[in-house]
Amino acid sequence: MKQSGTTIPPCVYLVADHLDAALAAGEDLIASTENWATGDPSDPGVAGAQRWALSRYRCHELNLVARIVQAREHVAVLGRNAPRFRPLAQLFCAATADLAAAFNELNEQVEADFETGGAMTAYLRTRGLIDPEAAGVGDLDTPEIGDEFLVAAKVPLGVCLDLVAEYLDALDIAFDLYPEDELSPAATVSANGPEEPDDATSTADQKSLHHASQTPSGTSDRKAALVTISC
Repeated sequence: MKQSGTTIPPCVYLVADHLDAALAAGEDLIASTENWATGDPSDPGVAGAQRWALSRYRCHELNLVARIVQAREHVAVLGRNAPRFRPLAQLFCAATADLAAAFNELNEQVEADFETGGAMTAYLRTRGLIDPEAAGVGDLDTPEIGDEFLVAAKVPLGVCLDLVAEYLDALDIAFDLYPEDELSPAATVSANGPEEPDDATSTADQKSLHHASQTPSGTSDRKAALVTISC
């Protein structure tokens, strides 16, 4: 629990921002399964759609890894500046060491696979989306991205997202990163009940109604007659 008067280190906000973005990238990666097109790969339309789907997989995966690596750098700074977070920071850095090491190799790996003509099959195989001995994806099969997807061919996606979410929760508990917004004036009025009418206005209205009820009904008729005669 955050103590009153505690100054939040700037690196905490940077870590939280990158971890939030990493979770979003992971969700986008899972949802990108819908982009896959089934059919005969020899059909130019199907082949083009599958290449585009594969590019979406790679894009979200690279975004996820990049955000985790950037968060990792700021987590190391946080561990040095906040001793109580040092064990947790060391755990996070150790758990993401494989991703950090593989980050710079991702593009090189894709380029090498492309040059050998096995870009799609190699990618799907190394991510655990098809059987290691399979020649490729069946015409009616769709690679399902889930918790077992190997991010950067190293770490299961479910493990990555759980680690990110748990560390983000730890930061929120310690520094109260997302406090509840104070009630707005409108919400306060609504919570306290309907607004009472102003006393002065209410009294004046009551006097006006009372005066109207006490006025003789013939007064208005006499005024109308005088106006008619004067004309």
